Amino acid sequence: MAPIAAFCIASELWPPAGLVFFVAVLTDLIDGPLARRRGTASREGALIDHGADAFFVIVILASLAARGFFTPLLPLMIGLAFLQYVFGSGVQKQQPLKASRLGRYNGISYFFLAGIPVTQNALGLSWIPLWIVSYGGWLLIASTIFSIFDRMRSS
Repeated sequence: MAPIAAFCIASELWPPAGLVFFVAVLTDLIDGPLARRRGTASREGALIDHGADAFFVIVILASLAARGFFTPLLPLMIGLAFLQYVFGSGVQKQQPLKASRLGRYNGISYFFLAGIPVTQNALGLSWIPLWIVSYGGWLLIASTIFSIFDRMRSS
């Protein structure tokens, strides 16, 4: 869904971008509980889920950065943080992912922040000024850097 949403954002096709974004978030909210309920949750599934989430927000935020909503540094930092999360957890040694509370909040915030300009444009609204969205991106960069150093320190 990320390439489709990115194409829609680049083409300023905001209603389809909003729909794809909504479906991506909805399926992300459903897949984990569904896997646990069915007894199919696994370490590999968690890695794929986190990877898909990271890929989606990186692509969407990069597309939005190309349109001037955010600094390109934000998707770059998310990519670095995800790599550090995976390899810092020892996944290459078959160890489970080591989640952190700040990392989880950052992950949710990436989706939330990306959703603001997509939703506002899809619905033709402007309830949150774009300068607030831009500053939110800088705050997420700071918290992402802090999260990287926190995981490095606790490893």
